[in-house]
Amino acid sequence: MDQNSMYQWFIITAIAGKEDSIKDTLIEKIRNFGYEDHVKEIKIFKRSIVKEEIFSKNDPSLPKSMKNTKTTKWETTPDGKYKKIRTKIANKFPGYIFINMIMDKNIWYTIRNTNGVMGFVGSSGKGAMPIPITISEFNNVNTNAQAASEEAPKAEVENVAAVEPVVEKPVYTTDLKIGENVQITVGAFAGTVGTIRNIDLEKGTASVEVEFFGRSQQIETPFSELKKD
Repeated sequence: MDQNSMYQWFIITAIAGKEDSIKDTLIEKIRNFGYEDHVKEIKIFKRSIVKEEIFSKNDPSLPKSMKNTKTTKWETTPDGKYKKIRTKIANKFPGYIFINMIMDKNIWYTIRNTNGVMGFVGSSGKGAMPIPITISEFNNVNTNAQAASEEAPKAEVENVAAVEPVVEKPVYTTDLKIGENVQITVGAFAGTVGTIRNIDLEKGTASVEVEFFGRSQQIETPFSELKKD
């Protein structure tokens, strides 16, 4: 059998916000254990997010330095205000890392016992190895991620009138209830319907169970980005 035909795409669940460092750790660990022949590619899908902030000339929060950098651009608006345009690259699927590999018990054990890795999507536990995603599923995500990355500077712009300091911890309330079906309205999972499994009033978020590539996953989502289905 051709070895290339043995590679399959799997999804690793990881600590959100730490995907890049976890990916680097995985690459080093795979190299140290001599598993290079088992792992063809580790991929994190990215998207560009643009944030705009408007400052008046007398605004006390206006930065003293308004230099253009690779990620920050300054413009003057027609009414004489200053616009700060900041671009950042973020993970399109927070908490998920895609890996193209030949699965076996040894490398499965090595990966899932890497610091920051929480497991695999499609693994039921009890010694059952995870189920790979199909090529068509991966190609669909890959195409959509590339398109989102190209369109994000136009489509994902957050307008902020001014930057105001937070003076006290916010208090969150919601009429959402555990067990209700809701639709996620923002981000990579926009349009996805899921079921609320937990509500955190201190953080203003709900844990929503959704299907991701046919497998159940829980996504922590702000109240403001949910609507009852």
